[in-house]
Amino acid sequence: MTLFAVALVVFSALLHAGWNILGKSNQVSGAAFFLATSSAAATLLTPYLIWYLNTIGLESLPPVFWKLLLVSGISQMVYLLGLGLAYKHADIGVVYPMARALPVLMVGVGTVVLGHQLEPLHWFGFALITLGCLVVPLDSFKQLNFSSYLNLGVLWALVAAVGTTGYSIIDKEALLLINQSVGELIADQYSSVFYLGIQFWAIAMPISVYLLATKQREQFGVAWNIRRSALIAGSMMAATYGLVLFAMTMTDNVSFVVALRQISIVFGLIMGVIFLKEKWYLTRGVGVLLILIGLVLSLS
Repeated sequence: MTLFAVALVVFSALLHAGWNILGKSNQVSGAAFFLATSSAAATLLTPYLIWYLNTIGLESLPPVFWKLLLVSGISQMVYLLGLGLAYKHADIGVVYPMARALPVLMVGVGTVVLGHQLEPLHWFGFALITLGCLVVPLDSFKQLNFSSYLNLGVLWALVAAVGTTGYSIIDKEALLLINQSVGELIADQYSSVFYLGIQFWAIAMPISVYLLATKQREQFGVAWNIRRSALIAGSMMAATYGLVLFAMTMTDNVSFVVALRQISIVFGLIMGVIFLKEKWYLTRGVGVLLILIGLVLSLS
């Protein structure tokens, strides 16, 4: 990864931790919150989507792209709804690291399956990041056993992690497909912004279908009532993942981007202590140290 790509991902991680603080502190359901935020971001970017499609021509994008987009949107929905439910049952200092832990190894495995190479040092760094994420939720090292993770907060955090793994791998492939299809017509950076906007529509629509299918129509009204705070959080979400997608265009192996994004755990823990008055334990300090060492090794 280039230094510029690293800087983009680190800044996006700071924004990511910020909107997670907003998500944890909101008093409405996760489904309503994320419907509102994704719809706000999608609406803001719609004029750009119209310009982009008018520039390249809708027929320039192959059918397989729209299939990848659909799967990515569903994966994002799984991630967001899992995260929202997790925050109802546990502190952000517990949920946030857990939701970020598994994707590091899972995306690493996925990229190897797709043909990318990872050195043993990279795997060791990924393992340290994951271990740090698993230590962070504990109050003390005496709790370092399987039973400590048997709670609803961790369960939903794992569901969120599965969603993260899915969209991280798919989004890289979708970006590659876009660039191969229209790279001669428009620069990759413009395509990354287009994908960001179209993906928010791919998130909002599955969430809407989910709410209708589960007969939770009142959540649409709740989402409308929080539209102002959702606009702020949605803008942060858009900026966060927009920077990540931009960085993806600068590196071949998405697992490095996913690993570096875990610096957001450090930001999230600090914000949780400062803004949500959550407690800081020795385990969290050790976990943060393991994550930072893992990041250095995985990017070396």
